[in-house]
Amino acid sequence: MTDCTLDASPTLAPNDPDARRLAARRRLTLGLVASGMFMAVLDTTIVNVALPALRTSLHATVAGLAWIVDAYTLSFAALILAGGVVSDRFGAKAVYLSGLALFVGASAACGLAPSVGMLVVARFVQGMGAALFLPASLAIVRSTFDDPAERARAISVWAGIASVAAAIGPVLGGMLVDGFGWRSAFLVNVPTGIAALAGAWLVVRHSTRSRARRFDWGGQIASAVALGALCYAAIELPTRGFAAHEVWVAALVAALATFALVAFERRAHDPMVPVHWFRNRVFVAMNLTGTLVYIGYFGLLFVLSLYLHGEIGLDARQTGLALLPLAVSLSLGNVLSGKLHGRFTPTQLITTGLGVAALAVPAIAALLQLRAPWLFVYAAMAAFGAGTSVSVAPMISTVLEQVPGELAGVASGLLNALRQSGSLFGVAIAGAATILAPHLSNALWVVGAVGFATYAIATAVAAYAVTGVTRRGDTTHTAH
Repeated sequence: MTDCTLDASPTLAPNDPDARRLAARRRLTLGLVASGMFMAVLDTTIVNVALPALRTSLHATVAGLAWIVDAYTLSFAALILAGGVVSDRFGAKAVYLSGLALFVGASAACGLAPSVGMLVVARFVQGMGAALFLPASLAIVRSTFDDPAERARAISVWAGIASVAAAIGPVLGGMLVDGFGWRSAFLVNVPTGIAALAGAWLVVRHSTRSRARRFDWGGQIASAVALGALCYAAIELPTRGFAAHEVWVAALVAALATFALVAFERRAHDPMVPVHWFRNRVFVAMNLTGTLVYIGYFGLLFVLSLYLHGEIGLDARQTGLALLPLAVSLSLGNVLSGKLHGRFTPTQLITTGLGVAALAVPAIAALLQLRAPWLFVYAAMAAFGAGTSVSVAPMISTVLEQVPGELAGVASGLLNALRQSGSLFGVAIAGAATILAPHLSNALWVVGAVGFATYAIATAVAAYAVTGVTRRGDTTHTAH
């Protein structure tokens, strides 16, 4: 095993010039890998506001538009776990650069696509690139910041940028499409991606590689099939309905592939995801919590966009601007989480943040239904965003603390795969509620209730799991 991480750096005095240069390099590293991750998350939402222009320009059908959006999410979610394994196998820096290069090339292909079919293929490749470099970026953060407190603050910044990217996607997309056409929503990634590539090549140091580990092809294939089928079922459920055979076949394939994955991992010499990790209740609880949060968050965001447009009468740009308090609070919440790390335990930050967010969900629905002054609506959105983001960084830190450093990419890939699947389920639930409910106001109440339930359950799961570990006197149990 080759270990070239920053963890091996000697301890330096804070005022030493070398220490200051090392600290500056670490901050620059964080900024560079976060910029790549920003583009990956941004592309999950930015394309939505370009759909009317795409329909006119490429003469796309409704089904074609759906796949333009979903092809990216599908490959992203299905391959992100494999991306984490590849990151640990070949080194986070190499995989980050390769994935980002693939993503930038696919973005250019998206912007130049002459037809719907070519655009769907390019979007699928885009998702493959993102699946490679997203877990690698988090693995780089983990290896760059060896001090737990500094690492927690760095992950807060990383998570905050991801949250902001998801929230401002519709705003930025609306501005680009209105000003420069739909192709600009994809081509904007090219110059920024090239700059991020060049910076990462020069600044980011090589990280730990586990060369001795064998590839677990059975686990790789089974996980990709399970996540792909699960995502397909979630994507198609709102439009095809519960009676559609394709949805049930996809759900069955996902279940069978999941059983096969467990069987492969139990017998593999070097399993992709070590099965004994799931005996660590903290590891399981944090991953479950992240999945539940994404179900509630993305389901509510989906319906909010539709409600603001359909019931309030806002256009695409106005809808994006109306959601700005949510974007701003997500950013501020992550900054606050980093500052509070040393004063409160991760459990306190997670449970408090999720508790506040859970109460904010029905408040948003009620205030919109009552046509309350926008100031109150914005306050509820800010509470929801800040509460969510305060919980995310300690959640990620807790997961990564449970695994060996050389397997951080796998843990990151698993966490992101489960959260991405959660977002798909959240959108699927919201889409089904929108289709089945007679009015958008009813759909908002349904999704508000689901969001409250998922956040409340996530709060209870996090509190119970970590309290149980503390009671046994084992607060630093690691799933080696």
